[in-house]
Amino acid sequence: MALIAILALPMQAQNTLSLDWGSTTNYMAHGRTMSANQACFQPGLYYGIPKGPTFMAWFSFPYDRELKALDEWNIIVDYNLDLLDADKSWNINLHSYADYWFLPVNEESNVQDYYQGMKYNGGIHLPYTISKLWKLKVSAGYDFYYYHQVGRDVGIRAGGIHEFLIKFNKSIKSVNLEAKSLISNNQGAVSHDIDPGWGFFSQHLSCSVDAKLVTLSTSVNYQRTMDAILPTGMEKHLFWLSINIGKRFIL
Repeated sequence: MALIAILALPMQAQNTLSLDWGSTTNYMAHGRTMSANQACFQPGLYYGIPKGPTFMAWFSFPYDRELKALDEWNIIVDYNLDLLDADKSWNINLHSYADYWFLPVNEESNVQDYYQGMKYNGGIHLPYTISKLWKLKVSAGYDFYYYHQVGRDVGIRAGGIHEFLIKFNKSIKSVNLEAKSLISNNQGAVSHDIDPGWGFFSQHLSCSVDAKLVTLSTSVNYQRTMDAILPTGMEKHLFWLSINIGKRFIL
């Protein structure tokens, strides 16, 4: 579906095609492990249009192939809009996406051969350049996520998630450093075991390097799980590491 959508678009100048290969010690999403605390490799394909949407095909596969029932495929359409000129010291960024995800192999299902669902996002970020000389930027933001299932009842509870963040970015030539703190309020989305309330508080440190041929990035992540998500079996304190290598082409 993603490839058909990509090929159907007119090839405009400065369109981009990106590929990446990620690896993480634990696939985490909204405070919960999607990989049963197992390491995963996560390839992605992205086609972006200037001042338009980005079409994505993104995948997650546990390295332990005995857990192939946890494979995940995602088709995503993402849109970002900066309301002000790029040369201003501050901006207003609006963004949203629609994510159709499915698990193509799942031995637990005797009705269909995959689980499937939808996730929607809408958010606003307020980036402010503290120092152009030192290339230091701070951003505050809010994002809303809504889940619902598709097809038969797979125990996915429809509901919303509110996330608030603050992050700092520092650029040093081709190196970008980021520190981000995030807190999430889950209104029972995804699982019936989640009580409405604050779900988790997390901190993330990341570094990316734009080499001549590829972009390399890595992150260190910590999560303090709160009472709302603890009934799902999550640990109180979680650490995980991620690395990624990507290549971008101008079309």
